[in-house]
Amino acid sequence: MQEIVGYPLDNFSLNLRDIVDLIYFEGPLLTLFENEYGDSYLYYWCDVDEQCNRWLVFRVTRKTLRFYVTQKLSLRELIVNPVDGFLYSIELDDELQCQRCCLIQPPNLPPKYIPAVDSYYDFSKLDPEETEAKGLLLEKIWDEKHELSDLLTKLFDKPPLEMIDEPSLA
Repeated sequence: MQEIVGYPLDNFSLNLRDIVDLIYFEGPLLTLFENEYGDSYLYYWCDVDEQCNRWLVFRVTRKTLRFYVTQKLSLRELIVNPVDGFLYSIELDDELQCQRCCLIQPPNLPPKYIPAVDSYYDFSKLDPEETEAKGLLLEKIWDEKHELSDLLTKLFDKPPLEMIDEPSLA
């Protein structure tokens, strides 16, 4: 694994629950998590060795998550400009136990860990069978009905029935 320059922590104390895998290829690469207060965090897979997988973990606001999913912000922009000004680097073993954790400033990230400039989100990276996952994601980041309707139309190639204006018989 690449060498990390950061502030070592004794443990990873955030209590997060898995919401949805945003990018999945032979395993999760980018996953949305949430804490008990409803704050959103992204886990971004960045490295591996014989013992552990390394993830960058960082908080995102509802607005930045929405901008990422609607391709107004790239994953690169989220990582180099984290909401809190830092990221966690955590190394998880096969049993998902944290073996190493540190706080890292974006300028200290190895270049290999920084996504491409054009790393905009593509909904096709979600498993098409995971409609429940898509629903959870949409519920998490959209408040306004018209935005949700537009996105659902894009995702499923047709608007949901309850959002179609039925013609009046009068």
